[in-house]
Amino acid sequence: MVQGMITCSNVSRSFRSVKKEPGLKGALRALTSPIVTESHALTDITTHIASGAFIGLVGANGAGKTSLLKILSGLIPPSSGSVLVADENPFHRSKAFRKKIALVMGQKAQLWWDLPALDAFDLICAIYEIEHKEYKKRLALLTALLGVERHLHTQMRRLSLGERMKMELIGALLHWPDIIFLDEPTIGLDVLAAEQLRIFLADFHREKKATIILTSHNMDDIERLCERILILKDGALLLDSEKDTKIFLGKNSIRVLVRMREKPTLEHEIHADGRYIFSTSRDDLPSFISHLVSSSTITDLSIEEARLESLLTGIYKT
Repeated sequence: MVQGMITCSNVSRSFRSVKKEPGLKGALRALTSPIVTESHALTDITTHIASGAFIGLVGANGAGKTSLLKILSGLIPPSSGSVLVADENPFHRSKAFRKKIALVMGQKAQLWWDLPALDAFDLICAIYEIEHKEYKKRLALLTALLGVERHLHTQMRRLSLGERMKMELIGALLHWPDIIFLDEPTIGLDVLAAEQLRIFLADFHREKKATIILTSHNMDDIERLCERILILKDGALLLDSEKDTKIFLGKNSIRVLVRMREKPTLEHEIHADGRYIFSTSRDDLPSFISHLVSSSTITDLSIEEARLESLLTGIYKT
């Protein structure tokens, strides 16, 4: 298997929890006769990701994105099905496997808060047994690309959210992983910090040819970085493959915003300013506009590229 290749076959993951009623009576009942409930985070996920791909994993809250990343990185096993990451079972967590991957979770700190960033990086160097000269070279490159050289001697807890996120990313990449899992890396960042991270990730992917899976609710991250999109809904995989991505992005890639005197009979949404929003493909646009003009009294019309966010909203609502 090529380094960085990922294969999931009928992967499902469920979680069991005890339902507790309020008060002391509920606590005693949970001990003596617990009511166990089961929730399904993932259902029959089958996909193949080639080495060197940059994948966007998207879905609403609770769709199963983080659960899938945890399975791929070996933090939790699947309840059923099989997973191979770089020709290994991730949950075995072999030393060789851990040196191949990196996991960055935007909502969880992985570096030591009481240490300056440089001390944390020195520890990572020792843990991953990175040759000292190579470590210094990588550290200089990563800190320069992210512009954090002046913060290396500052305690992590004293850094801003954006600077901490950059340090977390550096810590995850120092061992030069072949596979990188990014869970909301730009969450909470300002516009400038998020843009700097995007540029860095694009450059790193181009130079290192690493396999990257990115989850984000910020569709700018997905649109700017990813060549292929996987869409999860309620734990199931709705869209996969590069072909499906192209069809999805091209199917309704044009939005027509219209003010008209009559209420439209065609499927539409309503903009915040009261205009009607229609979606159509680029190829069908001329005939669609002709139909609108001939069948309605148009007072204002504008055309724009549909955003990925609006396309996904339609999927989430169905």
